[in-house]
Amino acid sequence: MDTRRDFIRKSAILCAAAGLPLALPSGGHAAVREMKIRDPKNALILYYTQTGMTRRYGGLIACLLKENGLAVNLADMRHFDKNALTDYDLILVGSPVFYYDIPSNVSDWLSFLPSIPGVPVAAFVSFGGPEGNQHNALCHALRLLENAGGATAGMDAFRSVPGYPTPDWDSANQRSGEHLPDEHTFEQVRAFTGRVLAQVGRGESVGYEAQIALREFLRILPLVWLNKKAISKHTVDGDKCILCRACVKTCPTGAIHPDRQFVDREKCIACFGCLNNCPVDAVVMEYRGKRLYGFPEYLRRRKIAIAEPPEFQTCRPEDTGEV
Repeated sequence: MDTRRDFIRKSAILCAAAGLPLALPSGGHAAVREMKIRDPKNALILYYTQTGMTRRYGGLIACLLKENGLAVNLADMRHFDKNALTDYDLILVGSPVFYYDIPSNVSDWLSFLPSIPGVPVAAFVSFGGPEGNQHNALCHALRLLENAGGATAGMDAFRSVPGYPTPDWDSANQRSGEHLPDEHTFEQVRAFTGRVLAQVGRGESVGYEAQIALREFLRILPLVWLNKKAISKHTVDGDKCILCRACVKTCPTGAIHPDRQFVDREKCIACFGCLNNCPVDAVVMEYRGKRLYGFPEYLRRRKIAIAEPPEFQTCRPEDTGEV
């Protein structure tokens, strides 16, 4: 049986051959921005996460910034009042890469920001494999931050164990990332944080440019629609569900209702957050007729423990700044 990625690629080729109307990819390039802040006193780290990886990296960045004397807020963008962005003089945004881009709910959120002229901004992404188009996903996030007036201070991508559910979670890519994040990953996060602070200290914006690649054209195809077509069943098992509402908290569109064992398929954007966050495997999802299981169940079956950075032994960042 084809993997889900194989299925998406083949379906994408068929869609292109059928002449479906497609939007051109949105590029990213460095804007000429004056960085008006060189000695930031407070920082905001906004993240969107599904399996916890992006929040883990955001938490480490928060600890590192605190070590440098900054007051730091760490917040899930889904619960943050974006009007409060104007209270900060350094803003970092983190997101997973999904469907070869930042998720649509993240780009929608970043598309309507208050004006932050000259405020230093940076972006980071987590990704589960080398072919995820992560560079262009970063460019997309930065372009949206620059549209609000931000001045780019840095960007980086951190690889993690893949959280994209497949029937067996057993691809070569999956196996090659099962040890991640590791100390090398955390050192990369430390280096990124240091570069951002140094760039802000110099008052210089960072240049970047999106790459022209096949993956960039794949992301403009209707990948969400293709995945939703392949999902033959999506509901909640009332016998297993413990009504913890983890699925509700992580669903970006309010599509899942565990109390009624119902998923609104129209609202669903096939992000797999409900499946990947249910602690008791109560979300029922069949993909091309085969039952999927989520990230917690995958970790249990493989006996995988996700590493934490040593900084968390003395600095355990909690979400703040939620409005």
